[in-house]
Amino acid sequence: MRKDKVLQIVEEFSTQYKLKDIQRGVNGITSYEIANIMHIARNNTSSDLNELWKEGEIIKITGNKKFEFFSQRVFSALTGIKLGVASTCESLSSLTKKSVAFNKLDDPFENLIGAHESLKNAIISAKASVLYPGGTLHTLLLGESGVGKSLFARTMYQFGVNEHVYKDTAKFVVFNCADYANNVELLLSQLFGSVKGAYTGAEQTREGLISRADGGVLFLDEVHRLPPEGQEMLFYLIDTGKYRMLGESGVEHQANVSLIMATTENPDNHLLTTFMRRIPMVINIPNLEKKSVEEKKELIMYLYNMEAIATQMAIHIDRDTLLSLIFYNPPGNIGQLKNDVRLSVARSYLEQKKDTLTELNVHLYSLSQMVQSNFDKIDSKTKETYIHQIVKDTLYVPPYPYLYHEIDSFFPTAANERKQIDIKSQFETYVQQILMSLDDSTHSSFIIDDDIQSIMSFVREWILYHMNFLLERSQNASFAFYLKSIRDHSENNLNFILDENSEEMVELSRNLVREIECRFHFQIPENQIKTIASILDTFKNHKPQNSKMKMLVLAHGDSLASNIANVVNELLNGSFLTPINMPLSRDVNDVINEVIDNINKEPEDCDIILFVDMGSLANMEKILSEKISQKVFVIPTVNTLVLLESVRKVTYLNYTTEAILNDIIRISQKMNHNLEHQIKGYIEQYTERIIYTICRSGEGTARYLETYLKQIFEKNNIFDIDIVSLSYDSPQKIKKIIRETSKNKDVLCIIGNVNLDTNEYPFISLEDILMRDGVSNVFKLIGHDYLIVNDKMMHAFKRNVFVDVSLESVQKYLLYLDAQKISPIVLEFIEKVEKESNQICENNILIRLVIHICCMIERLLFDEYVASNNDVIDESELMQIIKKNIHIIENAFNIKVSQGECEFIREILQDN
Repeated sequence: MRKDKVLQIVEEFSTQYKLKDIQRGVNGITSYEIANIMHIARNNTSSDLNELWKEGEIIKITGNKKFEFFSQRVFSALTGIKLGVASTCESLSSLTKKSVAFNKLDDPFENLIGAHESLKNAIISAKASVLYPGGTLHTLLLGESGVGKSLFARTMYQFGVNEHVYKDTAKFVVFNCADYANNVELLLSQLFGSVKGAYTGAEQTREGLISRADGGVLFLDEVHRLPPEGQEMLFYLIDTGKYRMLGESGVEHQANVSLIMATTENPDNHLLTTFMRRIPMVINIPNLEKKSVEEKKELIMYLYNMEAIATQMAIHIDRDTLLSLIFYNPPGNIGQLKNDVRLSVARSYLEQKKDTLTELNVHLYSLSQMVQSNFDKIDSKTKETYIHQIVKDTLYVPPYPYLYHEIDSFFPTAANERKQIDIKSQFETYVQQILMSLDDSTHSSFIIDDDIQSIMSFVREWILYHMNFLLERSQNASFAFYLKSIRDHSENNLNFILDENSEEMVELSRNLVREIECRFHFQIPENQIKTIASILDTFKNHKPQNSKMKMLVLAHGDSLASNIANVVNELLNGSFLTPINMPLSRDVNDVINEVIDNINKEPEDCDIILFVDMGSLANMEKILSEKISQKVFVIPTVNTLVLLESVRKVTYLNYTTEAILNDIIRISQKMNHNLEHQIKGYIEQYTERIIYTICRSGEGTARYLETYLKQIFEKNNIFDIDIVSLSYDSPQKIKKIIRETSKNKDVLCIIGNVNLDTNEYPFISLEDILMRDGVSNVFKLIGHDYLIVNDKMMHAFKRNVFVDVSLESVQKYLLYLDAQKISPIVLEFIEKVEKESNQICENNILIRLVIHICCMIERLLFDEYVASNNDVIDESELMQIIKKNIHIIENAFNIKVSQGECEFIREILQDN
């Protein structure tokens, strides 16, 4: 096969080179060289190379006038860098420069993110401190918790080693002064050493950290916790280079130690003035808020890279997640950001966990609530500015070390800074930009307007006549948008590299431009001629991808399906949606046969989507799957907007079946939300009675009570009572809100954990609801006493509220997990144990179980404390039931629950 021979030539060419050759600038072999070797036409070689590039067999190198190609397998073997399909670069050496393996810099400060931005001044001061001619200057680092003072100090040490200020054998010794702040003698002993008998418990002479750091660096973290006597002993060392061990007299020791200290506090308030005079260099480390947007992005990508390496799974980050983290400025700075990144990976792993999982998808909902809420606080103008710069919905993080300097940049840059990339990638990007702008539009759907239709029709016919091939619809639409943007003087951001034979198309491009200018009455700039030539060349070498998806709409009535299909097809300027009408008198078997006839016209690998309205049509999937070979997806909706969006995205944007199904879910949810909001507005106009639920936060108990009461009311067809949850502020403010929201309504009662101390409205406490007859009192007040006898419903209501209260409580103790998301697994385990042990947990026992098991899962998941096993093995029936069902938790979270942990659960259950 010719393509295999082309690959063999590229492989043979690539294997003659070593890693050093790549680093020195060797690139690849051109299509001309391959064509000469094989004695075939160059355009055939180009076609084969393009297919091999798409398959991930070769790398396309675009830096020179003619494209070059190199074996991806050989490149990975030489460099250890794994690339994806359709990999493009300006040079092979540029790929190695991005890899950590090829960036062992002599200046370790260059490896710090922000070295030339927020840390620039700090680094200048640090280098001056290390390289000071008379010997290194003792340095104090100031900064908030989590800004990276420890890393900065270690980098100063490494810089000193590289510059031969310190010997290679010199040590970097770390001591946190807070560890022994409550025991001054032990703290000083750690620093200076102590002789036998120096203090109670000093049974032998021991060396101090100053002695160990001799010739190197002693890093004192949280130095503000160092007591005054310790500071005095240190500045004696600074002045003389000498120190005494604790309990020693008459003997002094020599030490040449560079001191780097760090504190989060104001040194003027915590360190002796005499001590501060001896610290000539004070460096401020900026917090996260002072870092640039690009710097934060690079930091976030680095943190995800560390998690990808740790989990050995590639990570995909969606743009909302990235933006939310970029504009997130936690009080714990980088340290807290690192925890939030790790938390998002842990949550994503739990939600996507499969035995064959090889990569993770991190979405906005994977982040902690604090980070998610931060995304909502970003003003719309700022959010829009950056969202429109992100062409890709997701960013890829590989599971191997990688530098993120100046790659995948999506933030605003000057036009002359934009890098050129190959025409295929750029034009695909342009299509995605169009798609994104449509998704962000305030219009309910994108319609091909008259201007676009006219340009599309003309271009399709012109290319068919002059170039003898039919242009694919998605490319035709994108090219029409491109031409329209030129006419409207819109910025299209296209700056293509011309392909090897694009110059041959220039004259053809000029002819097309002349006809467009005459027909549509607008001028195309001269500098666009070559760009259009490149686009035409791409069209010529592109193999059309016919959509392997067929859509049909089936609806009851004489012409409903036809009417819907006509609207969709007319708006999209084609015949894309096939209607099948089902008059009420028509037999359903006739309809099924007509559907089968339509499907049989399609190839076997074509997916079929049937939009149906109701009744027997919705149950058609099983019947069809037995009679046809194609995959069939029956969607129970004939909403015109849903059909219009689905057909448009398949026809013009090449959406896959999976993408279309997900898009239908998204549109339907949005429509349902709008419908629900509008109908609720109507219902509220006729609601005459109201109940208020109140709690101190407004986020927890009040909302749970509102949710579960509404469920009971709706299940029992009670729709004339509104329930409103309120956040407690002050009795006066609550009363004011109630007066304003209850006009012309009867306030039945107030329920919650805050008593307003008013006789104006009946009050039922949360304790009454959960522990006594509060629920019965509510039903009596609303006049539905018959509900009181439904013990099962009453028990379920109380249990649900108890569980939610316990989840709200346990969330305060969980650092990484979301209690609400792991609760279904926890409750499944508890219910299984209840059923097999023939008992129902009392509510106080239920709360204890939920809290304990949630905390246990997090402890085991992150390798924290594990309960030890007792010497005596418990073989009771209850213990056997627990051990039998504990696999529910173990399998869900990939943890091992020990005998000791099971015994804790058994002890709680025994109190029931």
